[in-house]
Amino acid sequence: MKKNTVYTLGSLIILLICAFCFVVLPAVEGRTSRNQGGDAPVFGKYNGKEIKYEQGSEFANFVSQFGQMYQMYGQQLDQTTYYQIFNQAFTSTVMNYAFSDEVKKSGYKVPKSAITRQILPYFQDADGNYSSKLYKQASDSIKQELHESAESNLTANRFSEDYFTTEDRLYLTPLYGLKTSEAEKAFIAKMNKEQRGFKVAVFQKSDYPLEEKLKFGKENAAKFNNYDMMVITVEDKANAETIAKRISNNEITFEDAVSEYSDKNYSNSEGKLTNSYQYQIENILENKEDLAAVTGLAVNAVSGIIQTKNGYSIFKNNAEYTKPDFDSETIQRTITSYISAYESTVIEDYFTSKAKEFIAEAKKTDFNSAAEKFGAKASEIAPFPLNYGNIDVLNKIDTSADGLANAEKNENFLNTAFSLKLNEMSEPFVLNSNIAVLQYTTEGSSDDDDVNTNLFLTYDRNAATDIVMNSDKLENNFLSVYFDNYMR
Repeated sequence: MKKNTVYTLGSLIILLICAFCFVVLPAVEGRTSRNQGGDAPVFGKYNGKEIKYEQGSEFANFVSQFGQMYQMYGQQLDQTTYYQIFNQAFTSTVMNYAFSDEVKKSGYKVPKSAITRQILPYFQDADGNYSSKLYKQASDSIKQELHESAESNLTANRFSEDYFTTEDRLYLTPLYGLKTSEAEKAFIAKMNKEQRGFKVAVFQKSDYPLEEKLKFGKENAAKFNNYDMMVITVEDKANAETIAKRISNNEITFEDAVSEYSDKNYSNSEGKLTNSYQYQIENILENKEDLAAVTGLAVNAVSGIIQTKNGYSIFKNNAEYTKPDFDSETIQRTITSYISAYESTVIEDYFTSKAKEFIAEAKKTDFNSAAEKFGAKASEIAPFPLNYGNIDVLNKIDTSADGLANAEKNENFLNTAFSLKLNEMSEPFVLNSNIAVLQYTTEGSSDDDDVNTNLFLTYDRNAATDIVMNSDKLENNFLSVYFDNYMR
Protein backbone atom coordinates (compact mmCIF):
# COMPACT_ATOMS: atom_id res chain seq x y z
CA MET A 1 0.00 0.00 0.00
CA LYS A 2 1.30 3.43 -0.85
CA LYS A 3 2.10 6.06 1.72
CA ASN A 4 -0.04 9.18 1.90
CA THR A 5 -3.18 7.18 1.10
CA VAL A 6 -6.11 7.96 3.39
CA TYR A 7 -8.05 5.12 5.02
CA THR A 8 -10.89 5.12 7.51
CA LEU A 9 -11.02 2.29 10.03
CA GLY A 10 -13.87 0.64 8.12
CA SER A 11 -12.06 0.83 4.82
CA LEU A 12 -8.90 -0.50 6.48
CA ILE A 13 -10.72 -3.60 7.70
CA ILE A 14 -12.34 -4.11 4.29
CA LEU A 15 -8.96 -3.65 2.61
CA LEU A 16 -7.32 -6.28 4.78
CA ILE A 17 -10.10 -8.74 4.02
CA CYS A 18 -10.23 -7.97 0.29
CA ALA A 19 -6.46 -8.30 0.00
CA PHE A 20 -6.91 -11.98 0.76
CA CYS A 21 -10.10 -12.43 -1.25
CA PHE A 22 -8.74 -10.74 -4.38
CA VAL A 23 -7.49 -13.88 -6.10
CA VAL A 24 -8.69 -16.56 -3.72
CA LEU A 25 -12.34 -16.54 -4.68
CA PRO A 26 -11.94 -17.22 -8.43
CA ALA A 27 -9.07 -19.65 -7.95
CA VAL A 28 -10.23 -21.53 -4.87
CA GLU A 29 -13.11 -23.16 -6.73
CA GLY A 30 -10.78 -25.84 -8.07
CA ARG A 31 -9.18 -26.40 -4.69
CA THR A 32 -12.35 -26.90 -2.73
CA SER A 33 -13.33 -29.84 -4.91
CA ARG A 34 -9.99 -31.51 -4.22
CA ASN A 35 -9.14 -30.44 -0.70
CA GLN A 36 -12.24 -30.94 1.41
CA GLY A 37 -10.15 -30.97 4.58
CA GLY A 38 -9.89 -27.20 4.37
CA ASP A 39 -6.12 -27.05 5.03
CA ALA A 40 -4.24 -24.52 2.93
CA PRO A 41 -1.99 -26.27 0.43
CA VAL A 42 1.77 -26.03 1.02
CA PHE A 43 3.51 -24.78 -2.13
CA GLY A 44 6.96 -25.46 -0.74
CA LYS A 45 9.39 -24.68 2.03
CA TYR A 46 12.40 -22.43 2.39
CA ASN A 47 14.84 -23.40 5.08
CA GLY A 48 12.06 -25.47 6.67
CA LYS A 49 9.50 -22.63 6.67
CA GLU A 50 6.27 -23.55 4.88
CA ILE A 51 4.89 -21.38 2.10
CA LYS A 52 1.10 -21.58 2.43
CA TYR A 53 -1.65 -19.65 0.76
CA GLU A 54 -3.71 -18.56 3.74
CA GLN A 55 -4.98 -15.27 5.10
CA GLY A 56 -2.28 -13.11 6.64
CA SER A 57 0.61 -15.08 5.11
CA GLU A 58 3.33 -13.31 3.17
CA PHE A 59 2.47 -15.47 0.18
CA ALA A 60 -1.16 -14.30 0.23
CA ASN A 61 -0.04 -10.68 0.64
CA PHE A 62 2.23 -10.94 -2.39
CA VAL A 63 -0.56 -12.56 -4.41
CA SER A 64 -2.76 -9.60 -3.54
CA GLN A 65 -0.09 -7.05 -4.41
CA PHE A 66 0.64 -8.58 -7.81
CA GLY A 67 -3.07 -9.06 -8.47
CA GLN A 68 -3.81 -5.41 -7.78
CA MET A 69 -0.89 -4.39 -9.99
CA TYR A 70 -2.22 -6.50 -12.88
CA GLN A 71 -5.66 -4.92 -12.44
CA MET A 72 -4.20 -1.43 -12.28
CA TYR A 73 -2.60 -1.96 -15.69
CA GLY A 74 -5.84 -3.29 -17.15
CA GLN A 75 -4.70 -6.92 -17.41
CA GLN A 76 -7.52 -9.39 -17.99
CA LEU A 77 -7.73 -11.86 -15.11
CA ASP A 78 -7.92 -15.39 -16.50
CA GLN A 79 -6.31 -18.74 -15.70
CA THR A 80 -3.03 -17.71 -17.36
CA THR A 81 -2.90 -14.45 -15.42
CA TYR A 82 -3.71 -16.15 -12.13
CA TYR A 83 -0.86 -18.59 -12.71
CA GLN A 84 1.55 -15.71 -13.38
CA ILE A 85 0.37 -13.86 -10.26
CA PHE A 86 0.81 -16.91 -8.04
CA ASN A 87 4.17 -17.80 -9.59
CA GLN A 88 5.57 -14.29 -9.07
CA ALA A 89 4.19 -14.24 -5.54
CA PHE A 90 5.84 -17.57 -4.76
CA THR A 91 9.23 -16.32 -5.97
CA SER A 92 8.84 -13.08 -4.00
CA THR A 93 7.96 -15.03 -0.86
CA VAL A 94 11.03 -17.22 -1.21
CA MET A 95 13.25 -14.18 -1.72
CA ASN A 96 11.63 -12.49 1.29
CA TYR A 97 12.41 -15.52 3.47
CA ALA A 98 15.97 -15.77 2.15
CA PHE A 99 16.74 -12.08 2.67
CA SER A 100 15.14 -12.08 6.13
CA ASP A 101 17.22 -15.10 7.20
CA GLU A 102 20.43 -13.32 6.22
CA VAL A 103 19.45 -10.14 8.08
CA LYS A 104 18.53 -12.10 11.22
CA LYS A 105 21.89 -13.90 11.15
CA SER A 106 23.61 -10.50 11.20
CA GLY A 107 21.89 -9.65 14.47
CA TYR A 108 20.03 -6.66 13.04
CA LYS A 109 16.59 -5.94 14.48
CA VAL A 110 14.08 -3.53 13.02
CA PRO A 111 13.70 -0.51 15.34
CA LYS A 112 10.23 -0.01 16.75
CA SER A 113 10.32 3.56 15.47
CA ALA A 114 10.74 2.28 11.89
CA ILE A 115 7.76 -0.06 12.30
CA THR A 116 5.70 2.81 13.68
CA ARG A 117 6.58 5.03 10.69
CA GLN A 118 5.55 2.18 8.39
CA ILE A 119 2.08 1.67 9.85
CA LEU A 120 1.15 5.28 10.75
CA PRO A 121 -0.17 6.09 7.23
CA TYR A 122 -2.85 3.42 7.70
CA PHE A 123 -4.45 5.54 10.44
CA GLN A 124 -4.73 8.91 8.75
CA ASP A 125 -7.93 10.96 8.82
CA ALA A 126 -9.56 12.62 5.83
CA ASP A 127 -7.00 15.45 6.00
CA GLY A 128 -4.06 13.09 5.88
CA ASN A 129 -3.16 13.52 9.55
CA TYR A 130 -2.52 10.69 12.02
CA SER A 131 -5.67 9.90 14.01
CA SER A 132 -5.26 8.36 17.45
CA LYS A 133 -9.00 7.76 17.43
CA LEU A 134 -8.76 5.50 14.37
CA TYR A 135 -5.81 3.70 15.92
CA LYS A 136 -7.71 3.04 19.17
CA GLN A 137 -10.75 1.81 17.26
CA ALA A 138 -8.70 -0.77 15.37
CA SER A 139 -8.77 -4.26 16.87
CA ASP A 140 -5.64 -5.76 18.39
CA SER A 141 -5.59 -8.41 15.64
CA ILE A 142 -5.46 -5.76 12.88
CA LYS A 143 -2.71 -3.86 14.71
CA GLN A 144 -0.76 -7.08 15.19
CA GLU A 145 -1.12 -8.03 11.54
CA LEU A 146 0.07 -4.61 10.41
CA HIS A 147 2.95 -4.72 12.88
CA GLU A 148 4.11 -8.16 11.76
CA SER A 149 3.77 -7.29 8.08
CA ALA A 150 5.76 -4.07 8.51
CA GLU A 151 8.49 -5.82 10.49
CA SER A 152 8.77 -8.60 7.91
CA ASN A 153 8.98 -6.18 4.99
CA LEU A 154 11.53 -3.93 6.70
CA THR A 155 13.70 -6.91 7.60
CA ALA A 156 13.81 -8.22 4.02
CA ASN A 157 14.21 -4.70 2.64
CA ARG A 158 17.27 -4.13 4.83
CA PHE A 159 19.12 -6.83 2.86
CA SER A 160 17.69 -5.72 -0.49
CA GLU A 161 18.59 -2.07 0.06
CA ASP A 162 22.09 -2.79 1.34
CA TYR A 163 22.88 -4.88 -1.73
CA PHE A 164 20.68 -3.54 -4.48
CA THR A 165 20.14 0.12 -3.49
CA THR A 166 16.91 2.15 -3.34
CA GLU A 167 15.56 5.30 -4.95
CA ASP A 168 16.73 7.33 -1.91
CA ARG A 169 19.70 9.43 -3.03
CA LEU A 170 22.04 12.09 -1.68
CA TYR A 171 22.47 14.34 -4.69
CA LEU A 172 23.01 11.66 -7.39
CA THR A 173 24.52 8.98 -5.15
CA PRO A 174 22.26 6.23 -3.79
CA LEU A 175 22.14 6.21 0.01
CA TYR A 176 22.20 2.43 0.18
CA GLY A 177 23.56 -0.46 -1.82
CA LEU A 178 26.80 -1.53 -3.39
CA LYS A 179 28.31 1.36 -5.31
CA THR A 180 29.55 1.17 -8.90
CA SER A 181 33.01 2.66 -9.29
CA GLU A 182 34.22 4.52 -12.36
CA ALA A 183 36.86 1.82 -12.81
CA GLU A 184 34.16 -0.87 -12.90
CA LYS A 185 32.15 1.08 -15.48
CA ALA A 186 35.27 1.50 -17.59
CA PHE A 187 36.00 -2.22 -17.32
CA ILE A 188 32.46 -3.12 -18.48
CA ALA A 189 32.66 -0.60 -21.32
CA LYS A 190 35.93 -2.18 -22.45
CA MET A 191 34.30 -5.63 -22.43
CA ASN A 192 31.66 -4.23 -24.76
CA LYS A 193 34.21 -2.53 -27.01
CA GLU A 194 35.25 -5.29 -29.43
CA GLN A 195 32.30 -6.50 -31.46
CA ARG A 196 32.23 -8.94 -34.33
CA GLY A 197 29.72 -9.62 -37.10
CA PHE A 198 29.49 -12.87 -39.03
CA LYS A 199 27.93 -14.82 -41.83
CA VAL A 200 26.80 -18.28 -40.85
CA ALA A 201 25.88 -21.29 -42.99
CA VAL A 202 23.86 -24.02 -41.30
CA PHE A 203 23.41 -27.61 -42.45
CA GLN A 204 20.46 -29.10 -40.56
CA LYS A 205 20.90 -32.72 -39.51
CA SER A 206 17.18 -33.27 -40.04
CA ASP A 207 17.88 -32.90 -43.78
CA TYR A 208 19.91 -36.13 -43.83
CA PRO A 209 18.86 -37.75 -47.15
CA LEU A 210 16.78 -40.92 -47.28
CA GLU A 211 19.26 -42.59 -49.65
CA GLU A 212 21.99 -42.16 -47.04
CA LYS A 213 19.75 -43.66 -44.36
CA LEU A 214 18.96 -46.64 -46.59
CA LYS A 215 22.63 -47.06 -47.40
CA PHE A 216 23.38 -47.28 -43.69
CA GLY A 217 20.45 -49.64 -43.14
CA LYS A 218 21.58 -52.06 -45.84
CA GLU A 219 25.14 -52.05 -44.52
CA ASN A 220 23.77 -52.89 -41.05
CA ALA A 221 20.75 -54.95 -42.07
CA ALA A 222 20.95 -57.40 -39.14
CA LYS A 223 20.20 -54.58 -36.69
CA PHE A 224 16.74 -54.27 -38.23
CA ASN A 225 15.77 -57.94 -38.20
CA ASN A 226 12.42 -58.24 -36.41
CA TYR A 227 11.85 -61.08 -33.92
CA ASP A 228 8.61 -62.69 -32.77
CA MET A 229 9.37 -63.57 -29.17
CA MET A 230 7.95 -63.84 -25.69
CA VAL A 231 9.85 -62.89 -22.56
CA ILE A 232 9.60 -63.44 -18.80
CA THR A 233 11.46 -60.97 -16.60
CA VAL A 234 11.93 -61.12 -12.82
CA GLU A 235 14.11 -59.14 -10.45
CA ASP A 236 15.76 -62.06 -8.60
CA LYS A 237 18.08 -64.56 -10.29
CA ALA A 238 17.06 -67.40 -7.96
CA ASN A 239 13.43 -66.82 -8.89
CA ALA A 240 14.38 -66.93 -12.58
CA GLU A 241 16.17 -70.25 -12.03
CA THR A 242 13.04 -71.70 -10.39
CA ILE A 243 10.86 -70.55 -13.31
CA ALA A 244 13.30 -71.94 -15.90
CA LYS A 245 13.39 -75.29 -14.13
CA ARG A 246 9.59 -75.51 -13.96
CA ILE A 247 9.30 -74.72 -17.68
CA SER A 248 12.03 -77.25 -18.53
CA ASN A 249 10.28 -79.95 -16.47
CA ASN A 250 6.94 -79.17 -18.17
CA GLU A 251 5.45 -78.23 -14.78
CA ILE A 252 4.18 -74.98 -16.26
CA THR A 253 3.83 -73.55 -19.76
CA PHE A 254 5.80 -70.52 -20.79
CA GLU A 255 2.53 -68.60 -21.27
CA ASP A 256 1.29 -69.46 -17.77
CA ALA A 257 4.68 -68.52 -16.30
CA VAL A 258 4.29 -65.08 -17.91
CA SER A 259 1.00 -64.54 -16.11
CA GLU A 260 2.23 -65.94 -12.79
CA TYR A 261 5.73 -64.54 -12.51
CA SER A 262 6.78 -61.93 -15.09
CA ASP A 263 7.29 -58.26 -14.19
CA LYS A 264 6.56 -57.55 -17.89
CA ASN A 265 9.28 -54.91 -18.15
CA TYR A 266 9.90 -55.75 -21.81
CA SER A 267 6.57 -57.22 -22.86
CA ASN A 268 2.86 -56.58 -23.12
CA SER A 269 0.40 -58.21 -20.72
CA GLU A 270 0.56 -61.51 -22.67
CA GLY A 271 4.36 -61.63 -22.54
CA LYS A 272 4.94 -60.54 -26.16
CA LEU A 273 8.33 -58.82 -26.59
CA THR A 274 7.44 -55.21 -27.41
CA ASN A 275 10.72 -53.80 -28.76
CA SER A 276 11.64 -56.59 -31.11
CA TYR A 277 14.22 -55.28 -33.58
CA GLN A 278 17.65 -56.79 -33.06
CA TYR A 279 19.20 -53.49 -31.97
CA GLN A 280 16.41 -53.07 -29.40
CA ILE A 281 16.99 -56.56 -28.00
CA GLU A 282 20.69 -55.81 -27.75
CA ASN A 283 19.95 -52.63 -25.82
CA ILE A 284 18.07 -54.43 -23.03
CA LEU A 285 20.87 -56.95 -22.45
CA GLU A 286 23.31 -56.35 -19.62
CA ASN A 287 26.01 -58.19 -21.56
CA LYS A 288 26.03 -57.62 -25.33
CA GLU A 289 27.70 -61.01 -25.82
CA ASP A 290 24.39 -62.65 -24.92
CA LEU A 291 22.75 -61.36 -28.12
CA ALA A 292 23.54 -64.52 -30.12
CA ALA A 293 21.98 -66.67 -27.39
CA VAL A 294 18.70 -64.80 -27.90
CA THR A 295 18.62 -64.21 -31.66
CA GLY A 296 19.98 -67.69 -32.40
CA LEU A 297 17.07 -69.53 -30.75
CA ALA A 298 15.28 -72.11 -32.87
CA VAL A 299 11.53 -71.74 -33.36
CA ASN A 300 9.69 -72.63 -30.10
CA ALA A 301 13.00 -72.89 -28.24
CA VAL A 302 13.42 -71.32 -24.80
CA SER A 303 16.62 -69.55 -23.75
CA GLY A 304 18.57 -69.95 -20.59
CA ILE A 305 18.56 -67.16 -18.02
CA ILE A 306 19.80 -63.92 -19.58
CA GLN A 307 20.71 -60.92 -17.42
CA THR A 308 18.90 -57.81 -18.66
CA LYS A 309 18.97 -54.19 -17.57
CA ASN A 310 15.94 -54.69 -15.29
CA GLY A 311 16.60 -58.13 -13.87
CA TYR A 312 16.81 -61.65 -15.31
CA SER A 313 14.92 -62.74 -18.40
CA ILE A 314 13.91 -65.94 -20.21
CA PHE A 315 13.09 -65.69 -23.93
CA LYS A 316 10.99 -67.93 -26.16
CA ASN A 317 11.21 -67.71 -29.95
CA ASN A 318 7.79 -68.03 -31.60
CA ALA A 319 8.77 -67.86 -35.28
CA GLU A 320 11.52 -67.13 -37.79
CA TYR A 321 12.68 -63.52 -37.73
CA THR A 322 11.64 -61.10 -40.47
CA LYS A 323 14.32 -59.41 -42.55
CA PRO A 324 13.92 -55.66 -43.16
CA ASP A 325 12.03 -54.48 -46.23
CA PHE A 326 13.84 -51.27 -47.09
CA ASP A 327 10.96 -50.12 -49.31
CA SER A 328 8.68 -50.13 -46.26
CA GLU A 329 7.95 -46.75 -44.67
CA THR A 330 7.95 -48.48 -41.27
CA ILE A 331 11.54 -49.68 -41.75
CA GLN A 332 12.59 -46.30 -43.12
CA ARG A 333 11.19 -44.57 -40.01
CA THR A 334 12.88 -47.17 -37.80
CA ILE A 335 16.26 -46.59 -39.46
CA THR A 336 15.79 -42.81 -39.12
CA SER A 337 15.04 -43.14 -35.41
CA TYR A 338 17.97 -45.50 -34.87
CA ILE A 339 20.53 -43.29 -36.60
CA SER A 340 19.31 -40.16 -34.80
CA ALA A 341 19.45 -41.86 -31.40
CA TYR A 342 22.54 -44.07 -31.69
CA GLU A 343 24.60 -43.05 -34.72
CA SER A 344 24.40 -39.25 -34.80
CA THR A 345 28.09 -39.07 -35.76
CA VAL A 346 27.15 -40.70 -39.08
CA ILE A 347 24.94 -37.70 -39.84
CA GLU A 348 27.55 -35.26 -38.52
CA ASP A 349 30.26 -36.82 -40.68
CA TYR A 350 28.05 -36.57 -43.76
CA PHE A 351 27.29 -32.87 -43.28
CA THR A 352 30.83 -32.07 -42.17
CA SER A 353 32.01 -33.43 -45.52
CA LYS A 354 29.42 -31.30 -47.34
CA ALA A 355 30.42 -28.26 -45.26
CA LYS A 356 34.05 -28.68 -46.32
CA GLU A 357 32.94 -28.76 -49.95
CA PHE A 358 30.91 -25.62 -49.25
CA ILE A 359 33.97 -23.86 -47.79
CA ALA A 360 36.05 -24.70 -50.85
CA GLU A 361 33.31 -23.38 -53.14
CA ALA A 362 32.79 -20.22 -51.03
CA LYS A 363 36.48 -19.37 -51.34
CA LYS A 364 36.21 -19.60 -55.11
CA THR A 365 32.88 -17.79 -55.49
CA ASP A 366 31.08 -16.24 -52.51
CA PHE A 367 29.49 -17.34 -49.24
CA ASN A 368 25.80 -17.03 -50.16
CA SER A 369 26.10 -18.62 -53.60
CA ALA A 370 27.98 -21.58 -52.15
CA ALA A 371 25.35 -21.97 -49.42
CA GLU A 372 22.60 -22.09 -52.03
CA LYS A 373 24.52 -24.64 -54.10
CA PHE A 374 25.05 -27.02 -51.18
CA GLY A 375 21.64 -26.59 -49.53
CA ALA A 376 22.80 -24.68 -46.45
CA LYS A 377 20.82 -21.88 -44.80
CA ALA A 378 22.88 -18.67 -44.81
CA SER A 379 22.28 -15.79 -42.40
CA GLU A 380 24.07 -12.74 -41.07
CA ILE A 381 24.75 -12.07 -37.40
CA ALA A 382 24.93 -8.42 -36.35
CA PRO A 383 28.09 -7.42 -34.47
CA PHE A 384 28.18 -8.43 -30.80
CA PRO A 385 30.78 -8.59 -28.01
CA LEU A 386 31.95 -11.76 -26.30
CA ASN A 387 28.91 -12.09 -24.03
CA TYR A 388 28.38 -15.55 -22.61
CA GLY A 389 24.76 -15.99 -21.59
CA ASN A 390 23.63 -12.64 -23.09
CA ILE A 391 23.95 -10.84 -19.75
CA ASP A 392 22.21 -7.49 -19.55
CA VAL A 393 25.26 -5.30 -18.96
CA LEU A 394 26.67 -6.01 -22.43
CA ASN A 395 25.25 -5.89 -25.94
CA LYS A 396 23.56 -9.18 -26.81
CA ILE A 397 23.96 -11.79 -29.52
CA ASP A 398 20.99 -11.99 -31.87
CA THR A 399 20.16 -15.70 -31.92
CA SER A 400 17.03 -15.45 -34.08
CA ALA A 401 18.70 -16.79 -37.24
CA ASP A 402 18.24 -20.44 -38.24
CA GLY A 403 20.19 -22.82 -36.03
CA LEU A 404 21.44 -20.21 -33.55
CA ALA A 405 19.09 -20.95 -30.64
CA ASN A 406 21.04 -20.78 -27.34
CA ALA A 407 24.26 -19.96 -29.20
CA GLU A 408 25.00 -17.37 -26.50
CA LYS A 409 25.69 -20.26 -24.09
CA ASN A 410 27.52 -22.49 -26.57
CA GLU A 411 31.21 -22.32 -25.72
CA ASN A 412 32.20 -24.03 -28.96
CA PHE A 413 30.36 -21.35 -30.95
CA LEU A 414 31.87 -18.45 -28.98
CA ASN A 415 35.40 -19.88 -29.02
CA THR A 416 35.17 -20.42 -32.77
CA ALA A 417 33.71 -16.96 -33.44
CA PHE A 418 36.32 -15.05 -31.44
CA SER A 419 39.29 -17.08 -32.67
CA LEU A 420 38.85 -16.18 -36.36
CA LYS A 421 40.76 -13.53 -38.25
CA LEU A 422 38.81 -10.97 -40.28
CA ASN A 423 37.23 -12.60 -43.38
CA GLU A 424 38.42 -16.03 -42.29
CA MET A 425 36.00 -18.99 -42.40
CA SER A 426 35.85 -21.52 -39.61
CA GLU A 427 36.12 -25.26 -39.89
CA PRO A 428 32.70 -27.01 -39.69
CA PHE A 429 31.48 -27.47 -36.10
CA VAL A 430 28.44 -28.90 -34.35
CA LEU A 431 25.89 -26.30 -33.21
CA ASN A 432 22.70 -27.69 -31.70
CA SER A 433 21.25 -30.09 -34.30
CA ASN A 434 23.28 -28.59 -37.09
CA ILE A 435 26.69 -28.40 -38.66
CA ALA A 436 27.71 -24.76 -38.97
CA VAL A 437 30.37 -22.67 -40.68
CA LEU A 438 31.16 -19.09 -39.61
CA GLN A 439 32.84 -16.31 -41.54
CA TYR A 440 34.07 -13.28 -39.58
CA THR A 441 32.91 -10.42 -41.82
CA THR A 442 32.51 -7.26 -39.73
CA GLU A 443 35.03 -5.73 -37.36
CA GLY A 444 32.99 -3.52 -35.05
CA SER A 445 33.64 -1.33 -32.04
CA SER A 446 31.32 0.24 -29.52
CA ASP A 447 31.99 3.93 -28.96
CA ASP A 448 29.57 4.07 -26.05
CA ASP A 449 31.54 4.54 -22.81
CA ASP A 450 28.43 5.49 -20.84
CA VAL A 451 27.51 2.26 -19.06
CA ASN A 452 23.98 2.13 -17.68
CA THR A 453 24.56 1.23 -14.03
CA ASN A 454 20.88 0.37 -13.65
CA LEU A 455 21.66 -2.70 -15.74
CA PHE A 456 24.12 -3.77 -13.02
CA LEU A 457 21.29 -3.64 -10.52
CA THR A 458 19.00 -5.72 -12.75
CA TYR A 459 21.75 -8.24 -13.36
CA ASP A 460 22.59 -8.51 -9.65
CA ARG A 461 18.93 -8.94 -8.69
CA ASN A 462 18.39 -11.61 -11.34
CA ALA A 463 21.55 -13.42 -10.28
CA ALA A 464 20.45 -13.38 -6.64
CA THR A 465 17.03 -14.75 -7.60
CA ASP A 466 18.58 -17.55 -9.66
CA ILE A 467 20.85 -18.54 -6.77
CA VAL A 468 18.09 -18.58 -4.16
CA MET A 469 15.53 -20.36 -6.37
CA ASN A 470 18.10 -23.11 -7.07
CA SER A 471 19.25 -23.36 -3.46
CA ASP A 472 19.22 -26.65 -1.57
CA LYS A 473 17.27 -24.81 1.13
CA LEU A 474 14.25 -24.51 -1.19
CA GLU A 475 11.68 -27.27 -1.55
CA ASN A 476 9.75 -26.10 -4.61
CA ASN A 477 6.43 -27.85 -5.24
CA PHE A 478 4.78 -24.84 -6.86
CA LEU A 479 3.86 -26.39 -10.21
CA SER A 480 2.32 -29.58 -8.88
CA VAL A 481 0.47 -27.89 -6.01
CA TYR A 482 -0.91 -25.09 -8.18
CA PHE A 483 -2.19 -27.39 -10.90
CA ASP A 484 -3.56 -29.95 -8.43
CA ASN A 485 -5.41 -27.36 -6.36
CA TYR A 486 -6.22 -24.36 -8.51
CA MET A 487 -6.77 -25.63 -12.05
CA ARG A 488 -10.13 -27.11 -12.92
